[in-house]
Amino acid sequence: MSETPDPEVVELATRIFDLARRGEAEALAAYVDAGVPANLTNDRGDSLLMLAAYHGHAPAVAALLERGAD
Repeated sequence: MSETPDPEVVELATRIFDLARRGEAEALAAYVDAGVPANLTNDRGDSLLMLAAYHGHAPAVAALLERGAD
C-alpha cells in the first residue's frame, strides 16, 4: 500500500534541496542540526551532498560532510 506524501513535507523537502542547489550552507546546517538527515535523498536518488557538490558550493559540501553526509 502506497501512501500519498503530506504536501507540507514535500514542500519542506523541496525547499531543503533548493538550499543545497543554491549552496546556502548555514541554512542547510541548521536544518541538519535540527534533525533533517544529512543523507536525505530525493525521488531521483540525489542527495543534498550531491546537489551541493554538483553546483560547486564548497561551503555547503563542507557543512554537510561535517554533519555526517557521505
